[in-house]
Amino acid sequence: MRVIFLDIDGVLNCWETTERWRGFIGIDPKLAQRLAELVRVTSAKVVLSSTWRRDPDWQKTMQANRVVGLIDRTPLLPNRPRGEEIDLWLHEHPEVERYAIIDDDSDMLDEQMSSYFRTSFYEDGLTEEIARMVEQHFNANTGARPTN
Repeated sequence: MRVIFLDIDGVLNCWETTERWRGFIGIDPKLAQRLAELVRVTSAKVVLSSTWRRDPDWQKTMQANRVVGLIDRTPLLPNRPRGEEIDLWLHEHPEVERYAIIDDDSDMLDEQMSSYFRTSFYEDGLTEEIARMVEQHFNANTGARPTN
């Protein structure tokens, strides 16, 4: 199985996003569509690693905002780096053959850096270039899970 660990803020929204969700910046439909296309071409599943996963109705929230491919969310480990939450999820899911982390924060573990794709809230979130890089990542050495 292929998995995309997905952050929302700075990935599916950016400085140009006008949509609002519960009083905060929402999800940009253009960026959600870009993710949907990436999910389609890579056959990847999506695991929510964003703080949006704290929403008790996170699945409905993602569905309402057209975020596709969701199968789960990472565990909450208070005061721990996001990379540790991702690492724990991966440890519990040995069926994952390859993964990508799309996030605008840099609190990943050293061994995750080859699977990490950094976006920027100030540079348009999930750009076409980053989406292409993620697609290439999944197509390179297919079946080889990056070591953790």
